[in-house]
Amino acid sequence: MRLSLSQMRAIVVNQTIPAERRLKFRFPLDLTLRFRPLSGSLFLGAGRAANLSSGGILVVSEHAVSQHEISVGARVEISIEWPSLLDGKIPLQLIAVGRVVRHRAFDFAAAFEGYQFRTLRSSGPALARWRSDVIEWPT
Repeated sequence: MRLSLSQMRAIVVNQTIPAERRLKFRFPLDLTLRFRPLSGSLFLGAGRAANLSSGGILVVSEHAVSQHEISVGARVEISIEWPSLLDGKIPLQLIAVGRVVRHRAFDFAAAFEGYQFRTLRSSGPALARWRSDVIEWPT
């Protein structure tokens, strides 16, 4: 059976093609992070980065996060423990500020407004202090 050109066009037009809504590819990750709203709230949460791109992040929280603590449209600061060391010995963290675009009980997605890498002070070659926590880094 041969199809005419108009029949082939009709077949192509009727096919469903899934659309990717994100403009930037997200990389699946599992990095420890902390987050806080920039609204003046004292709430501080912890969790993991499930995926990350240059445009945003999906944060999975250790505990349920209410709409009161983090809501869609709210600005948040996210501090991510970066897995690589600068010069093989200096711990890094990625600090990002973004706006929450989606929220569920144990996760939220944020679109980045800006981000930067910062170095952390180290106490010895393989330890980094971040606030009151001590994080062991691979040597």
